[in-house]
Amino acid sequence: MDLRKRRSQEKLQIALAQHLQDKTIDEITIGELTRTAGVSRQTFYSNFDSKQSILLNRIESLFERSRENFENLMDRNSFGRQEIVAEGIKHLLQECDKERTMMRAAFTGQAGIQCLSLLKQHLTSLIADRILQQFNYNFDPIQLDTISDFYAGALIGTIQGWLLDETGLKTIGTVVKEVAVLFPHGLDAYLMRPNS
Repeated sequence: MDLRKRRSQEKLQIALAQHLQDKTIDEITIGELTRTAGVSRQTFYSNFDSKQSILLNRIESLFERSRENFENLMDRNSFGRQEIVAEGIKHLLQECDKERTMMRAAFTGQAGIQCLSLLKQHLTSLIADRILQQFNYNFDPIQLDTISDFYAGALIGTIQGWLLDETGLKTIGTVVKEVAVLFPHGLDAYLMRPNS
């Protein structure tokens, strides 16, 4: 992507984040975004299909950074499963926290449906890869898909709950601690269950 296109996208993303401080994504007009970003309507549509696509773009970027982080963590032999999950989730939440206003919009409302679907696809793929790498177990495709979907859904719900928490009780540290214990040990219990 050329520098000019990247700058236009960044300007529109910043403009959307500013407007989301006071309005929902549905209340923000394309005209408001282009005026705030200092770009033309034509520039908007040459970069994005809709306001929601700005959020989808941010989710993609955030996930790519988090996936790279997870892969780097998995390469460290000194990290156990719980540490990998804890560090990976911490990084994901910190990335979300940097753009909390946009991420809240991405996880709620009509825009949220598209963003959640995209995030679920990415997380399901990451979790399936991780399960196959970590466990010496012959998963059939349906079983692997079900387990990956379950964990992706649980993680998305956890992130949503943290982003939308108004009490301030769900800090990055408390969420990371709980998820790091539940995720790896839950799958251990599943695999060690007696055959029924």
